[in-house]
Amino acid sequence: MAAKDPRGTPTIPVTHPGFLLSCGFGAIGLLLIITGLIIGGTVIFEVGVLFGSLSLIAALAWRSDLITSWKKQHGGK
Repeated sequence: MAAKDPRGTPTIPVTHPGFLLSCGFGAIGLLLIITGLIIGGTVIFEVGVLFGSLSLIAALAWRSDLITSWKKQHGGK
């Protein structure tokens, strides 16, 4: 019996940590960017951009797992 992948199934987003992290970081980043723009806080804006970048990295990790999963299912390398 094979070990269960702790990342969940890539094609079911709510079970994959990369998707969840991407959504969380993206929401925090958006909130901080908007707050920084409204109050004129450069540091808050920059931290928001950092969270947005982390969201992108997490989304790319999830996408990579999706592609790997697809290749395994369709006989690719």
